[in-house]
Amino acid sequence: MAKMSANSGTRSARRLAVTMVAALAAGFVQTGWALADAGTATAAAAPAETVLEAAAAEATTTAKPENEKMTVEQVREAIAQAEKQRLARIQPDAELVKALREQWGVEVISINLTSAGYMLDFRFRVVDVEKALPLFDYRIKPYVLTDRAHIKLPVPMAPKVGAFRPTNRGKNIKADKTYYMVFGNPDSFVKAGEKVSVIIGDFRAEKLTVQ
Repeated sequence: MAKMSANSGTRSARRLAVTMVAALAAGFVQTGWALADAGTATAAAAPAETVLEAAAAEATTTAKPENEKMTVEQVREAIAQAEKQRLARIQPDAELVKALREQWGVEVISINLTSAGYMLDFRFRVVDVEKALPLFDYRIKPYVLTDRAHIKLPVPMAPKVGAFRPTNRGKNIKADKTYYMVFGNPDSFVKAGEKVSVIIGDFRAEKLTVQ
């Protein structure tokens, strides 16, 4: 009876360890990061199932020497550093942001995949209305130019809604406000991490990283 109780206690402790490690791994996956090889944070995205299986396997293997384990604080620090590196890679170039702000009165925020990857959502903030007005001219047709194959992806048109972009027909463009344009992405051609350029007449926001 004592042996069965001890085995049961060991199994319960092991299940608890697996659950905790799997939950921690799931948290990493939600922020776009995965655990690999003894809980080290890495920038390579991996399927949640793979990460959880690896974490569970790690929790059930023979314990490593104490000096080889990562403390909770070390894991948190590794995650924070990895997140900083990820954000640094996807942020628009600082010189480009400055140049567009000075010439066009806008700050580029991001370009993201949306609608299950079938569209691209371009976001920017107006800081100078007069300089930014050409971006809202309905006669100008914006498009995304892909770096990989130099394919043009235009703004879709809906029968009743019209183009998925703002215009200044109502004279309602305001400073310190964020605006968006949606571009088509047929067959999810553009993937996260690729470089694209947003072209609106003479306006060119080049080498943006798709998120």
